[in-house]
Amino acid sequence: MKVVQYFKHARNLNAYNKKYKRLTHALLCVFVLCAAFVLTTYAGAETHNLENYTYVSYSQSSDSDDEETLLPLTIDESTHPVYVLQKNNIASVKVSTNKNSDGIENGTITPDTKYLKLKVEFKNIHAAILNNQYGGSFTYDLPEFFRSTSTTERPIIDDNNKVIGKIHVENGQAIVTYTKEFLESLGEHATLSGNFFLEGEVDLSTLDKDNGSIQATFPNGSIKLEYGPHYLEKYSEVKVEKLYTKDSNSDYIKYTLTVTAGPDGSQNVFVVDKFTTNKNLVTYAGDISHTPTTLGTIEDGQKPYETTTDRPGKIYLTNQPTSDNEVPEPVTDNMKINQPGSIVWSMEELKPNETRTLTYYVLLTDKQNVRNQSITNKASVLNKKDNETYLKGSSEKTFTPSINYGMTKNIISMNGQNYTKDQDGNYIVQYRLNFTLNANSNYPLKNYAFFDYLNYSGRSTDEKMLPYISYIKDSLELHKIVGSTDTTIDSSLYKVQWETNGTNYKDTYDGNPKRFKLSGTEDYPITICPGDSYYVTYKLKIKPEVYVAMQSGQVTIKNVYANDADNAKYLAGMLDRTMTTLDLNDYTWIQKIKDSNLTSNEQTIQMNSDVYVKKNNGYEKDSSVNSFVVPQGSYKYTVNLNQSQNQFDITHATLKDALSSDIMHYVGYVKITAYEYDESSNTYKDKESKWLKIDKQKSFELKLSELGWSNSYGYRFEYYAQTKDLSEIGQIKVTNTFTLNGDVVKGDQTFKFNNKTASQTTQVNGFYNLNVNKSAWYYEKPVENATTWENGAFYWVIEVNGSAIRKGTQIRDAVVKENNITDSYLHSDSVVGIYQGKLTKQAGACKNYQEFLDSNKGLKDKSDLFDHEYTNSKNFSGNNKSELTLTTKETINLENQENIYIIVKTEPSKIPSANRATFNYKNEVLLKDTTDTSFNKQNDATQSLHGGGDLLKEFNCTFSYDGKQATILTPGTDKNTSRIATKVLDQTTGNGLYASWVFKVNYAGDLKGDYRVLEDIPEGMELGYIRIKWHGTKAGSVVSKAIDGLGDDWKQYSNTATNDNYQSQSTTYYYNKKTNKALIKLGEFKNEHTKGVCSIDVQVVCRVTDSKVLLGGESKTFANKVTLQDENGEEHLATSSSTAALEKNSLDKSHPETFNGQIIKYTITANTLAQKLPSNDGNKLTLVDELGDTLELDITSIEAKDDAGNSVQIEKAFNPETNTLEISIPNEKKIIITYTVTVNIPPDTTSKVSNKVYWKSYRSDGGKNDVIPDFKYNLNAGGSTTSTENPELSIKKIDQDNANPMSGVTFDIYECELDGDTIQRTQKTTSGQTENGVFTVKQPFVTSYNTIYEVKERNTPDGYMKDDSSYYIICVDKKNSDDYTDYVKQCIAYFDKQSIKKYKVAYSSTDFNLTIYNSQKGIVVKKAFINNATGTSHKPVSGTYRFGLYNNSQGSGSPLQEKNNYL
Repeated sequence: MKVVQYFKHARNLNAYNKKYKRLTHALLCVFVLCAAFVLTTYAGAETHNLENYTYVSYSQSSDSDDEETLLPLTIDESTHPVYVLQKNNIASVKVSTNKNSDGIENGTITPDTKYLKLKVEFKNIHAAILNNQYGGSFTYDLPEFFRSTSTTERPIIDDNNKVIGKIHVENGQAIVTYTKEFLESLGEHATLSGNFFLEGEVDLSTLDKDNGSIQATFPNGSIKLEYGPHYLEKYSEVKVEKLYTKDSNSDYIKYTLTVTAGPDGSQNVFVVDKFTTNKNLVTYAGDISHTPTTLGTIEDGQKPYETTTDRPGKIYLTNQPTSDNEVPEPVTDNMKINQPGSIVWSMEELKPNETRTLTYYVLLTDKQNVRNQSITNKASVLNKKDNETYLKGSSEKTFTPSINYGMTKNIISMNGQNYTKDQDGNYIVQYRLNFTLNANSNYPLKNYAFFDYLNYSGRSTDEKMLPYISYIKDSLELHKIVGSTDTTIDSSLYKVQWETNGTNYKDTYDGNPKRFKLSGTEDYPITICPGDSYYVTYKLKIKPEVYVAMQSGQVTIKNVYANDADNAKYLAGMLDRTMTTLDLNDYTWIQKIKDSNLTSNEQTIQMNSDVYVKKNNGYEKDSSVNSFVVPQGSYKYTVNLNQSQNQFDITHATLKDALSSDIMHYVGYVKITAYEYDESSNTYKDKESKWLKIDKQKSFELKLSELGWSNSYGYRFEYYAQTKDLSEIGQIKVTNTFTLNGDVVKGDQTFKFNNKTASQTTQVNGFYNLNVNKSAWYYEKPVENATTWENGAFYWVIEVNGSAIRKGTQIRDAVVKENNITDSYLHSDSVVGIYQGKLTKQAGACKNYQEFLDSNKGLKDKSDLFDHEYTNSKNFSGNNKSELTLTTKETINLENQENIYIIVKTEPSKIPSANRATFNYKNEVLLKDTTDTSFNKQNDATQSLHGGGDLLKEFNCTFSYDGKQATILTPGTDKNTSRIATKVLDQTTGNGLYASWVFKVNYAGDLKGDYRVLEDIPEGMELGYIRIKWHGTKAGSVVSKAIDGLGDDWKQYSNTATNDNYQSQSTTYYYNKKTNKALIKLGEFKNEHTKGVCSIDVQVVCRVTDSKVLLGGESKTFANKVTLQDENGEEHLATSSSTAALEKNSLDKSHPETFNGQIIKYTITANTLAQKLPSNDGNKLTLVDELGDTLELDITSIEAKDDAGNSVQIEKAFNPETNTLEISIPNEKKIIITYTVTVNIPPDTTSKVSNKVYWKSYRSDGGKNDVIPDFKYNLNAGGSTTSTENPELSIKKIDQDNANPMSGVTFDIYECELDGDTIQRTQKTTSGQTENGVFTVKQPFVTSYNTIYEVKERNTPDGYMKDDSSYYIICVDKKNSDDYTDYVKQCIAYFDKQSIKKYKVAYSSTDFNLTIYNSQKGIVVKKAFINNATGTSHKPVSGTYRFGLYNNSQGSGSPLQEKNNYL
């Protein structure tokens, strides 16, 4: 046979070579291939799969197909010939232009798309011949009107997801290649049949050029495709790409439009170009005509031109289109174009894959701001035929004009100074205005201008100085810097204009302008290109009158530089601005100096010049005196006036000096010295001195002209002052102030000064002193059932010391009311006591008031020496007061450190209740001495209350521990597991579910000594450990201590772990398992009344033992209470509680993300923490797995392993009626159970799949319900192939009580058929026995697809209950059809109405099996609730119930079996 076939191949080789030559000249293209293949032993078998496509390439010959079956493509030593599908192999060919349709076999199609789909059905390919002679491959020649778009290779997969072949396209042929392993696994006479789908597009070059149609003939029909006469315009591919470049020194943007045709070419092509944003900023350049004009092909200025062609298109300028799908018509006149309009580029023809490029220019406006204005230009390419247009694509680009620049203003210094002076004392300042347009800018600035302002709004020099500041007109110069060359611009090429306040700049310099503008002339505007630098220099004259105008020795000149350009705006309608300031401080009007030291001894001052005294409102010379005495301890003052460099005369101004207090007065005479400014040395030199009597006075006043002076000199006043007797004076500040008022003259100008002053303040310390200081003491808790002081009381101490408390002195205690301060109240009994004496023990060292009195026996009660007054300026409610004022009735001497101690208490308005909440309370003390006019605050003090100040308990975290690592479940004060002492747990309670709490002792810092803490362990928990977790900075010495005499029920425990201070910490505690209480003794605490630093944290860790949580999956909140006791445990001082909620099932169930067809592999993880769990089934630990109705368990697939992967012995039982599996596992181990199920639903349908596991005797909702909401499988997903061999029926026989396979059970198998609503047996039957629990039906009895089989158990093994049921099963197959036959559908519908336990539809041969269970004979027990005496109420009551089966009616002795149930 092989010889005959070879000669047939040889005979056809020449014909094939001719065809191949023509194929090589055809266009290669890419299309989509989706393949689903079915192997069958008879023609017509087929599967359908539209989900997976394979991309291939093809070509087509016009020769008629050879009728021979085999045709070699190639014959050489390394490759096999390929089997080519011939007419007798092709069952049908369908063509469609709709992706979701198979198409038609015969007829006419009028497409509205270029897309095409081809469906080819093949048949009668002999599998063995294909394997042995053709290397397992066959091909199909594709029709000529298809074009490819891409190429790839796809696998062919069987029902078990195994790759059995591949399919791809090469040289215009679809090539399918099966693996040798697959083909050899088929029967000797198996044949292949199937179909594949091809997706691609039409090759327009094959269509009739007049009407756009093509006729294609296939073995089963003829199909005509009619695309219409506009086919090339409508369906051809044309792309456009837009690019642009921009010379930064140019005003033009250069654009290119590149048009590229597809493989079919195109005709009647139009490109419409338009601006879509900021179109007002651009104009098309090159004088484009409004009538279509043939384009040039070389560059000519800014005219548009076309390249890469020898047949240029045409262009015209017209209005913009109203939509992208429009080619705007030419206009009759350029004036009718709404600028900038749009351009249209037309081309009559584009050859296949041809590219053509248009270059055109756009002018950027220089009359509007273009900076950062995005300019978007869009080009659309269209085909147009008659009145129809077809938009093919578009391309747009955005150009954003941007500039970056440097702009500064600086003063040009001369000889290290910012100014020079002219002969009149005027300041001459030279400024420089700089501007650089950085090289990374992309357009030039047009009509640039410099502006300078002395009076820019908001940044102006003070207007009082402006009359004395002026621009020097002829000082302006413009410079340009190129590289390192600085060029001065000829003044004829720019203009300078002036203005005072507005923007109407003029060429004339009128009056005293306050701003200027420098710009180019009309013929030579300033254009600044990227990289250019310009600067302007000018001079400013500032007269010294600016000092007197401001009445200051320091003035600031503000000067703003702004700039502008027609095509760039940024700030306030201009480009930008910057400001410089110049500080001038050469003048001093008044300077007062006080010597730092008092005169050390008595001094005699000689007066060697004229002496004046005041008489009759004038001043006369007095020659009778020439000296005076300055006592020891006097203050010397010096005042310098009018250091104005001889510019101003102050001799007519009124000069006054005054002392603020009459405890100080002047001594003798004031010396007044005139001095003159020496410009050469820049110093003042004395000219003459005069003396004026001021002895015993508190102030003096004069005009220098009254002493005979009239000049512009500076003056120096020197004088002394002394204090009165200080024996009754405490601390007082005396201020000495010199004032200048009146006329200050310069030439013919007179300026008015108004209270120009200078001062010096002296702190005078007398011998009398009184100091008042307030300090916080302690908080006293309220007594039980208190009716007053219900919130307790704060104790405060006011200490008064010094020399004495004078009669009438007032001391005020006041509550402070401000943000973040909680109110406290004074009451009528707030004064606890007032005592005088020397303390033996300070109040702060005493625990309370009574200890203070007991420790200081020598104190004298002075309460009677003070009047008490309560006021309420803070407007507190009720009888609450905010101030207490104590007034002395007589002078109290404070000698020998016998101070006054005033004890005051206040009541907090509220106290914190939440742990760690802090309320602050503040009081202040004020003093009003007899010499004071008002109260002066001395100091304040604050006390704080803290929630849980002595004892607070907080939730730390919940966690699980599996013996290897701890895992945080709910974080509290701790967020990670590093704070859990797992090594301690290993020695105590081991693996499990835990809650951790932390109690803090002495948070407020008020405790002192040793204390006990009693822990109430929550019900349903056991203590894991207690350890000291952290200590404050002043609690490092606090440790746990031994406790004696607790009794035998208390057991001592100790541990050592690293605390949160990173130190090794040992802890000893006691645990009473009978009462479930724990006890720890801690000490020694310090009472420093400071939050946190004296406290310690103790961690309490408890393991869950509650079965409802561990097995029932219930959520439970555990409350942990802690009590603070005194050292001996006799007094309860404080309590605190905290809760922890826990919900963690010890079961988990999961499934893989992907499925193997109908098969799901489930994983159950039981006792996830490997902890000791309560038994729930007698002495067993049993779980229940409820399988959903659609799930069929493969009980032989059950495996159990421990966490190390070792197999574990388990007990298992299955109830087929409830589809429920029970598994008993060993305790204190993590057990991983796996098994597989089959989902009994049809392929390509979606169903919710549910599988629930929980602990036996507990609620099912306390377990884990694994839900797959949308389960779906496809028998041929990804392309599959199945053999034509008949499906084999297998039957498994299982003991449902222990899941063991049952051998030796005989089954009868009957072939059946459905007749209406009745299943009837045919004459065909067989039988057989199970071996190792399985019976597989073998030849000669052959089971088939789409046939019903009845399975019935014939004999029942001893000890088992007989099963008389009939079980029915059918394996369905679509064969060569897209759907099941009507009979098969009827069977499926019938089975769906029956019990799923007895009727099964197998949708694949791998699922063609039945599992039948038998139950061992035993005793059936029925439970029933009887809740009343009459026995009529059977309503269940929630709870845990235990049932026992006994071998006697009394129920005595040990039960044979126990069961727990939870309701």
